[in-house]
Amino acid sequence: MNLTYNIAKRYLFSKKQTNAVNIIAGVSATSIGVGAMALVMVLSVFNGLESLVKSMYTVFYPEIVVTSNASKTFEINTELEQMLKQENNILHYSFILEDNALLEYGGQQQIATIKGIDRNYFKVIPEFDSFVVKGTKDVFYNNGEFMLLGAGIAYGLNLNTTESIEPVGIYMPKKTAASLSNVENSFQKQYIYSCGSFAISDEFDTKYVLVPLSFFQQLSMQYNQISKVEIKLKDKNNDAATIASLQQKLGADFQVKNRYQQNEILYKVLRTEKWIVFAILAAILCIASFNITGALSMLVLDKKKDLAVLTALGLERNDVVKLFLLEGVLLSLLGAVVGIVLAVIFLIIQDKIGIVPMPGSTFVIQHYPVKIQLLDIIVVFILVILIGIVASWLPSKYAAKNIEKEYLSYLS
Repeated sequence: MNLTYNIAKRYLFSKKQTNAVNIIAGVSATSIGVGAMALVMVLSVFNGLESLVKSMYTVFYPEIVVTSNASKTFEINTELEQMLKQENNILHYSFILEDNALLEYGGQQQIATIKGIDRNYFKVIPEFDSFVVKGTKDVFYNNGEFMLLGAGIAYGLNLNTTESIEPVGIYMPKKTAASLSNVENSFQKQYIYSCGSFAISDEFDTKYVLVPLSFFQQLSMQYNQISKVEIKLKDKNNDAATIASLQQKLGADFQVKNRYQQNEILYKVLRTEKWIVFAILAAILCIASFNITGALSMLVLDKKKDLAVLTALGLERNDVVKLFLLEGVLLSLLGAVVGIVLAVIFLIIQDKIGIVPMPGSTFVIQHYPVKIQLLDIIVVFILVILIGIVASWLPSKYAAKNIEKEYLSYLS
C-alpha cells in the first residue's frame, strides 16, 4: 500500500511526458475544487437563511402554544392557571386573544389581525425588543392602553406611531348583530393611541397589531376568553415531555404544539429546498468528475513504460488498480481541500463584512446571511471522495486489464 501511495503521489505532482496530461489533471482538480466550493457556500447560505427565518418567526411563534380543538376561543379559569403554574418546565406563559378587525385613522382604513396580549407576553417572547423600530413596545405604558402596530399597517394608515395626536379607531362586528348593513348598530368601535411600531418581515408587518388583552376582550365582547396560551420553557430541549404532560392534563379538546409543529410546512420547505439544490450541484459535480476519468486515462497512456517496468519488478494487477484509484482520490482530495478552504474563507468574510448584498434595499438584512456547519463540510468532503473513486474506477480497471498484453511489450 505504501508503494502504490508513493507512486500515486509522485504521479500527482511530477511533470508528465505529455504536457496535455498536466493540463487535464489541473483542470480536473480545479473543477472538483470549484464544485466543492459551490456546495459548501450554497449550503451555508441556506443555513443562514433558515436561521434568519427562524429568528423572525420566534417573534410570533412561541416555544409551545396551546389552542382549542373544540372552538375558536376558550375560557380562562382557575383550573387552567393552576395547571400551568404547576408544570415544572414552564418559565412564563401568556394569554392571547386574536381576531381580525378594521382599523381607521385619518380617513385611511386597513384590515389587521389584532393580538390581545397580557403583561407576560414579552417575557414569553423576549426577542421582540430587537424588532421595535419606533417608540416603545409597552402597550401598558403608565398603566394605560396603547397599540403597537406592524410597520406595514402603520404605513397603510399613514400613521406616524410616535407623533400621532389622534387615536386609531378599531371596528369589530357585534356578535349579536343580525345584519352588517347598519354600521352604527352592527359594529363595536373603540379608540386607542399608538405607542410604537415593529418591523420583522412583510408577512407580519402588514398583518399584526398588538393591544392589551383586556381592551380587546371588551372590544370583541369576548370577556374572559382567549384564543391560545403561549409558553416559554425553562429547558426548550425538553419540550417533548412538557407537551406530552400538558396534552394529558388538557385532554383531547386542546392541542399542544412546539415551534416546529406550528410552522411544519415552512421548515420542511426550507429543508427540502436546501437538499434539492445540494442534489443539483452534486449532479453537476458528478459531470465535472468526468475530467478525472479523462485525466487518468491519459495518465495510463503516459505511464505505459513505467508500469511495464513495475510489473516486471512484481507489481500485481490489484496494485495497478489501487495505484490509479489512489491517484484519482488524491486528485479529488486536492481539489476538495482547496475548494473547501476557499469557501470557508469567503463565508467568514461574508459573515463579518457582507460583500454580497441581498437584492432590494427594503429587506430586513442588507447582505446574504451565512452559517457554516461542520456536518455540511463533512458531507461535501465525503461526496467528493466518493465521486473521485467512482470516476477513477474505469481507468484503473482498464490499466490492470491490459498490463500483461500491452505494457510488457515495452520490455522486448
